[in-house]
Parts: sequence; C-alpha cells; structure tokens
Amino acid sequence: MKEKIKMRDGDTILIMVKDGEVAHFSWNMSWPHAEFVRRATGKLPEGAWVGTVSKLEGQVAAISSKHFFGYQLPAPPEVADVVNRNFE
Repeated sequence: MKEKIKMRDGDTILIMVKDGEVAHFSWNMSWPHAEFVRRATGKLPEGAWVGTVSKLEGQVAAISSKHFFGYQLPAPPEVADVVNRNFE
C-alpha cells in the first residue's frame, strides 16, 4: 500500500480521478480546472472526474469542477472513496 498524501488544515489541491485511482494532482491552485486538465492530459479523459480536494477542520472533502460538470457539489461516493484512500 502506498503512503497517503498528507494535507494540512486549509490545504487545497486540484485532482483528477480515473478508473478508481488518482490519475493526477497538483498543489498549484493558481490554475483553473481547465488549465490543470490541459497540462495533465490535454483534455479530460472519458470517464475521468476532476475537481478540488480540501482539508478543513481535519476533514478531507472533494468538490466537482463546475467547469467540466456544470455544477459544484460534493464528489460522487466512488470518487470520495478514492480521495479518502489517498489523502489525509
């Protein structure tokens, strides 16, 4: 098992999840989601999820990208599971 990525309270990152794994992530919050995807893969791969992961009051949470999905809501359960397996 690989080691979890440690986040401090208040940290926020950009993340892409595909096929039940973290495909890419970046601490560079100066990029919008579209730029993050462009630099990571060129375009959003089919079936991939992209959004923001934050740690607030000790809790890690993922929010979907409004740019790609048209809404800004908590990540679907399968994505939240991937995030919780990989970040703390």
